[in-house]
Amino acid sequence: MMRRAITLILVQFLMFHASGQDGATFEPPVKIPMYLSGNFGEIRSDHFHSGIDIKTQGTTGHHVSSVEKGYVSRIKVQANGYGKSIYISHPNGYTSVYGHLDRYRDDIAAYVKRMQYKQQSHMVDLYLSKETFPMEKGEFIAFSGNSGSSSGPHLHFEIRSSANQHPTNVLSYNFEIKDLVAPRFHSIFLYPMDKNCKINGKTERFSSKIVRDKGIYTIPYSSTVEASGVLGISVEVFDYLDGASNRCGVHTLEMFVDNKLSYSHVMDEFAFSETRYINAHIDYEERIKSGKKAHRLHRLPNDRLRIYNQALENKPLIVNESRNYSIRIIASDVAGNSSTLEFTLKGSEGNNEVPIANEGEVTYMKYNQVNSFEKGPVHLEIPAYSLYQDLDFSFQSSPQADGSLTPFYQIANIEVPVHKAYTLSIKKPDYVRSLNRKLLLISYNDKHEIVSAGGTFQDGYIVAKLRNFGEFAVGLDTIAPRIMPHGSTGGDFSAKKELRFTIEDELSGIAKYEGYIDNQWALFEYDPKNKLLYYSFDEQHISKDSEHELELYVSDEKGNVKLHHTTFNW
Repeated sequence: MMRRAITLILVQFLMFHASGQDGATFEPPVKIPMYLSGNFGEIRSDHFHSGIDIKTQGTTGHHVSSVEKGYVSRIKVQANGYGKSIYISHPNGYTSVYGHLDRYRDDIAAYVKRMQYKQQSHMVDLYLSKETFPMEKGEFIAFSGNSGSSSGPHLHFEIRSSANQHPTNVLSYNFEIKDLVAPRFHSIFLYPMDKNCKINGKTERFSSKIVRDKGIYTIPYSSTVEASGVLGISVEVFDYLDGASNRCGVHTLEMFVDNKLSYSHVMDEFAFSETRYINAHIDYEERIKSGKKAHRLHRLPNDRLRIYNQALENKPLIVNESRNYSIRIIASDVAGNSSTLEFTLKGSEGNNEVPIANEGEVTYMKYNQVNSFEKGPVHLEIPAYSLYQDLDFSFQSSPQADGSLTPFYQIANIEVPVHKAYTLSIKKPDYVRSLNRKLLLISYNDKHEIVSAGGTFQDGYIVAKLRNFGEFAVGLDTIAPRIMPHGSTGGDFSAKKELRFTIEDELSGIAKYEGYIDNQWALFEYDPKNKLLYYSFDEQHISKDSEHELELYVSDEKGNVKLHHTTFNW
């Protein structure tokens, strides 16, 4: 009887994984074994990962095929992002997406190039009718690659709901991706959520590595946790799949307090309009401080993600009694593997309020209201719902640095995330009487190097729309980009396949690139991660065995333009 019950459960499990959501079935997009370097919903910078990343054995050029019959509904070419990508709409109500492609099959490539020349743009976003490129299941569409914002050869693959273009969890369909490995907990963080909270007698964050004892993850016995007040808990936890060591995202995460479910989220679907709420979902302060990717086990007031269990309040933990609180956290993957983290938190009734110190001038801002601040030459306007929770906004100025025209102004704290863009305006210094169009705001990157924060000159101020807090000042960019040919600048290129250049800009960044051969627009393609701009020789657009004149213009965001002019034979 027991064997029969187990068999029935196994059959049901296999049936679910053979049909996926709504009974949809798909063929693998590649013919090689599907090992993953990334999965659906894992934490990325400012967004959740919307698909899976399929390893392509460290090389490009693998055949990519349509996972179901349908038609090519969209083709997009970007310098960043997915690079070369293709979208196929299917009659079952889903759209499959294939990104970071190296090149399209010949007829699709010819169509794309025709549109690029028509629009005189390397980057195009094309929407197609059903008749242009109908597709059969398993039909070859492109070669895998490393284009766009890809850090190595792989295929980015998504399945979206066609009705709303929401990405869905690819692992819940029928693809043969082996996963017998349970998620693993790495770290835990506890932090005050009000001014009364103390953790181990301090108003500071507590962090601990996680150990495994008899199959259960826990805090080391040497790490006692005693707390009072309202505190947040976040955990660094990853899923792993067979055949790869890459850290992936978990499917579900739950927290029980005294055996009562207090928090739960499931990563099955989200909207692209929601994805930036990841900065409310994660422990953003820890991400900035240490780079660690930790899930909050509570929901901030302005976190509008749909992934949470709506039947729960998903609030921070309130510790107001002198007793032990039993904490149990369960992480699961799509395949049903799960891991548990358990520990006991020693609670106390707390004591008098202990203010959390803020340096500089402090203004209280409510997340659901428009907030403004003005101090000397600095003005900012923060729209309602730009913040994820109320903020003790702080402001400071620091001395002028090399490369800046004004002091640096500390706007709030870089460890506080921003959702909607706010407007920061800094007055132009009185001694700067010209070059208004070359002015911009500057900031620091994580290496403390000066970088552009954008902005334009408006009515005596440099004004920028920003989505992060930090230090900002006024800077100046009058230096044009650099164009560096690979090899000789001219001469005989008859044996070559491409013209290749390295292009880079010192501050405001590359804004535009245009090439003309014999006074006709030519398709130059840009790969920002490699600072590479290249033209592939094409007999349809330039004549063979002839001398040609090249004019290559590269401009930055402040309108500084560099021209490279030469002649060559091809």
